[in-house]
Amino acid sequence: MTNRTETISESLITVSLPVKLHIEAIAFQQRAGLSNLSEVIRHALESCPENRLNVEPINSRQVSFRVPSELRTRITRQARQARVSVGRIVRVALQSLPSNPTTNITTMAKKKKAAKKSVAKKAKSKKK
Repeated sequence: MTNRTETISESLITVSLPVKLHIEAIAFQQRAGLSNLSEVIRHALESCPENRLNVEPINSRQVSFRVPSELRTRITRQARQARVSVGRIVRVALQSLPSNPTTNITTMAKKKKAAKKSVAKKAKSKKK
């Protein structure tokens, strides 16, 4: 069960991640101050060079995440052209994340959290 409904501009994707990569993505999420794995994967996909492909890992975990529709279209097209799975594209993107996230990712995450809190406070005050 999710706490967020899918919008027209977002698509849900489910892929298998190697356990080690899943742990690294969660660690990156915490270091960068991002609120969920979808934000980590979106960042990885948007910043990954298109020509970077790696060997398929063996042990994996299945994860679901949301991406904007135009990003889904782009990675689907990229996977088709490279004759690999969308999962492979996601794994390569995650593997290319830097060990130390940049300041603007952290700042972006903090602004997003602050905006959510503001919306929640307004909704709470309207109920009273």
